[in-house]
Amino acid sequence: MNERHSAEHPTKVNNNSDENGITVITDDDVLLESMGYKKELYRGLDAFANFAFGFTEVAVLPSFISLYTYGLETGGPAVISWGFIVTFTMTMVVSVSMAEICSAYPSAGSVYHWSAQVVPEKYSALWSYITGWFNYLGNSAGDAAFAFSFAQQMNAAITVCGGTPYSQQETVGVSIAIIFIWSLCNIFRVDQVGILNNWAAFSQCAVILILLCAVLAVPSRLATTEYVFTTYYNATGFNNKSYVVCLGLLTSIFSFTGYEASAHMAEETTNSRIVAPRGIILTCFATGLGGLILVLAMLYSTPDVEYILNGPTESAAVNVFLLQCGDKWAQALSWLTVYVLFFAGVSSVAVTGRITYALMRDKAFPQSEFWAQVHPTLQSPINAIMFVCIFDFFLLLVPLAGDNGTTAFASITGLTSIGFQVSYALPIALKLFYQPENFPLTPFNLGIWSRPLGVMSCLWLFGTSCFFFFPEESPVTSESMNWVIVVVAGCFIFAAVNWQFNSQYTFKGPPRHKEQEFLASQQQSHQSLPTDSDHGMSSKDAINPMASTSLAAEGNDTDMELTAL
Repeated sequence: MNERHSAEHPTKVNNNSDENGITVITDDDVLLESMGYKKELYRGLDAFANFAFGFTEVAVLPSFISLYTYGLETGGPAVISWGFIVTFTMTMVVSVSMAEICSAYPSAGSVYHWSAQVVPEKYSALWSYITGWFNYLGNSAGDAAFAFSFAQQMNAAITVCGGTPYSQQETVGVSIAIIFIWSLCNIFRVDQVGILNNWAAFSQCAVILILLCAVLAVPSRLATTEYVFTTYYNATGFNNKSYVVCLGLLTSIFSFTGYEASAHMAEETTNSRIVAPRGIILTCFATGLGGLILVLAMLYSTPDVEYILNGPTESAAVNVFLLQCGDKWAQALSWLTVYVLFFAGVSSVAVTGRITYALMRDKAFPQSEFWAQVHPTLQSPINAIMFVCIFDFFLLLVPLAGDNGTTAFASITGLTSIGFQVSYALPIALKLFYQPENFPLTPFNLGIWSRPLGVMSCLWLFGTSCFFFFPEESPVTSESMNWVIVVVAGCFIFAAVNWQFNSQYTFKGPPRHKEQEFLASQQQSHQSLPTDSDHGMSSKDAINPMASTSLAAEGNDTDMELTAL
């Protein structure tokens, strides 16, 4: 699966043909080859399509709406508003640190692949395995959380329309059905799925604007600015305000999970060394900006926390819609939330399919050779997507597990955030610790800012991940306990057993990236370009701009980063 091809014969690279049947060889393909992989996935995403996968996968609208009740109970408006601003700021710091590494190693493995490259080769397999498992669990649990949230939001929308609410068994059935539908949507070629995601990105922005206009239409019903930024509310039973603030921060953190999606789509993106890292940064910025507008709109529309929490439905967001807009608009906004959630799920499964494919390609799971196969016509990792679908089926059965099923499934939401955050932090921390001398100079090199921003990122990611293990209600009983520790322990016992009896013998980690081979191949492949006598430019100017930028980075790292952005 990790075939290498000679840089002296670039026409032998296993490229796919374009729509006219013409074989196309690009710098992206040569870069991928220098990372030890042959091209199997269809490279059909442009810059906007790459960004759209990230923006729709994070899906700040349904993510925040789903946890609005939790946020009001764990600190109220003050913690939600200031918590989102702090989370937005720190997420931008993390995104820049991730973009620097992504630009060096743009592959479908994303953070998993990065960890293997920034450590000494003897530690490559172990650290990439650990990072890969965290990221895989974060993505898979995120799929399940989106599916269950979709069923719950559909249930709320049906209830607002006067229908009969779902039973727990029916909710699970709907969530399993929607995961299957999302998986089917992703069997097509990535550029075809990308069209759907482009539409989804525009749709999410439009729905946020519609919601904004609807809930703020009657100023006399709105809360004051002082109320939004200073009102503290605690329904947890804990008396320690600092503890409750930590719990409340999780609402904002969950609203940002999954922003590495653009990196996972790198092998299917043109100009991946520039576009994929930029997609990470733009995803975080757009999510933060759109999310802040949404958060403030919802908080200004919540003049009485007690009333909203004890309203006619179990969803605080739906109660806000009913209070501010009346029945008809509340019904419309509820269904629009379901609509946005559908597209978020499609994108989420697409991204999870890519990290699964990357892990299977490097033999991190049993029977990896079968699951890593790519459909020869659709050029999509269909087997990996089906693996994700089956895994999520089992996760979605958790709510049926006796009296504690719903409480236990809530812990899967925590697993989502922990998996994402730890997998983001590990390659940044490993790069800081080992300071690899062969780290490529790229258009996103941070120069002197790399270390301080990396330290800030690690402190934020590791520190806030601990919050997800905290009990959320007092007194703590078997019914109210936080089951995240149980779920995480179970997953990593399985991962440890798999390593002990399988992966340590079959899994060697991703191949080591050879940047110098890539630059040399670029120099050689462009020697035949027109000289300055032909087009008024020097041969130096004709060299691939990606390679030139990398070589020029030593002189001006910071300027290069600004140019890339």
